[in-house]
Amino acid sequence: MKKTWVMFAVAGAAVAAALIIKVVQPQYDVAVVLQESGIKSLKVNKLEFIDNGEFKVNQVVLKKPGGETQPGSTNGTPVMDQAQKELTETFPWGQVKVRYQTLRNRLSLTITTTNSSETDTIQGLLFTPMILRFPDKVVEYDGSVPLLMHNIGDVAQVRVSYGTGSLAIVSEDIDKQLMIGFPWALDRPKNTVFPLSVHTDRVNNYPDSYPTITRPIPPKGTDEFHISLRFGRTDASENDLVGDVYRQFAQTFPFRVKWQDRRPIGAIFLATASQSWATNPEGWFGDSHVNVTTPAGRAEFKQRLMTLADTAVSVMKSMNAQGAITWDIEGQQFAHAISYIGDPRVVAELAPEMDEIADEYFARIRNAGLRVGVAVRPQQLTVSSDKKSATQTPAADPAQLLIDKIGYARKRWNATLIYVDSNANSTNSNPMDSAVLQKVLDAFPDILLIPEHSTMRYYAYSAPYKELRKGGLGTDDGVRAVYPEAFSVIYTADGPLDLYQKRLTNSVKQGDVLMYRTWFPDPQNEKVKALIGH
Repeated sequence: MKKTWVMFAVAGAAVAAALIIKVVQPQYDVAVVLQESGIKSLKVNKLEFIDNGEFKVNQVVLKKPGGETQPGSTNGTPVMDQAQKELTETFPWGQVKVRYQTLRNRLSLTITTTNSSETDTIQGLLFTPMILRFPDKVVEYDGSVPLLMHNIGDVAQVRVSYGTGSLAIVSEDIDKQLMIGFPWALDRPKNTVFPLSVHTDRVNNYPDSYPTITRPIPPKGTDEFHISLRFGRTDASENDLVGDVYRQFAQTFPFRVKWQDRRPIGAIFLATASQSWATNPEGWFGDSHVNVTTPAGRAEFKQRLMTLADTAVSVMKSMNAQGAITWDIEGQQFAHAISYIGDPRVVAELAPEMDEIADEYFARIRNAGLRVGVAVRPQQLTVSSDKKSATQTPAADPAQLLIDKIGYARKRWNATLIYVDSNANSTNSNPMDSAVLQKVLDAFPDILLIPEHSTMRYYAYSAPYKELRKGGLGTDDGVRAVYPEAFSVIYTADGPLDLYQKRLTNSVKQGDVLMYRTWFPDPQNEKVKALIGH
């Protein structure tokens, strides 16, 4: 409950006295009436929110010992215990119990599923605990994109506002996978009636981009889902509504990044992808005239690379940078999305002309008092026998593969700035498990990991990458609410710096790091300097 203090001055004949009057904002009290199949009434400050309060089991996926799956029955027999405020539904495969509890602005549901099978595993569940009817149109729903959130590396919370108030749907199972929220409105385009969805595994008519929620219930096993509905004012922040869950998340996954330097980081790209130039197969400098097949050509190549390194150092000094990441020390022989190799161990194999001089190249940067960095990928590179094509294959142990690659770059060049490229799952575009980065940071606690893709939990172990030209303006408020010391690395090249000057300046003040092109004196760098106050 928010409190506002108003002070009035009252003057007397001889003395002046100050009276402090406390003005209390309205409390969002939740009242629930139960019926045989679920909720009959859900009122918030006497305003009704229930369209249909029947607890529905919409989908049950049973997995046989041999691996085949089949649907379980969704027709249960409900019994309501009014004294305990608990609904029990019995099915051929087991039982679902739902306990309803209210406390001030919250309605909490504890959903307990028991698998009575001797042999079958419950692979997935889809529940609709209720259908809500909001008093006004839900602002956040655009008529198309589902309002769903999972807790794989994130806090599963969906906040909506509706003119006279707001609501957060929250999964309080911090370290157990679950997806919750509103998949659609039932009264489009009015957008006031929404089914509440709670599920594991997959739901076929939800977007394929969503991750699979892995939370099986073994034979004779039991699992509990804990969700809550939290009502507040329209201007209630996420921290107002779910601050306790944020704190629990931070306690479960503590902040581990030890990197105080927030000066900008330079980006260096040495090559252009897949040009098929006979004398320059790696695409060095984007120049078809480079010839790495002759001694004279290699000597010229070395001179150009060292000049580039000296230029990069000069630009970094002018930017007061902490160092630079070289994205493509292996060259870029292959087409996108394999153009960035992300494996410094194969420089000698793919680009022997670079292997001969890479140590000197990085030494010029290091000897200037600057950090060096490389890009790595959590996939295993396989090159064809004719070296004309390659594949990147998901690794069985991506953490160990990253540790091996980083370990090589660390030992050979003392690389400490590490960009993690293509860290998405092989089956969907979602970031891979953040525990991968946790293991890498355990192995190298004094490096800075900069992953291309991220979830909230990634911020405990890294400084995730954002691109200004793709709308990346800084670390989200929700992330900072969980990890106050968290920061992002924002690549500014070709982005609208003038348009977002104030926003980016504030991001820098809060600790975010700007990344810029440093292998040549990019005119845009002057605007980056202005943002960092240099």
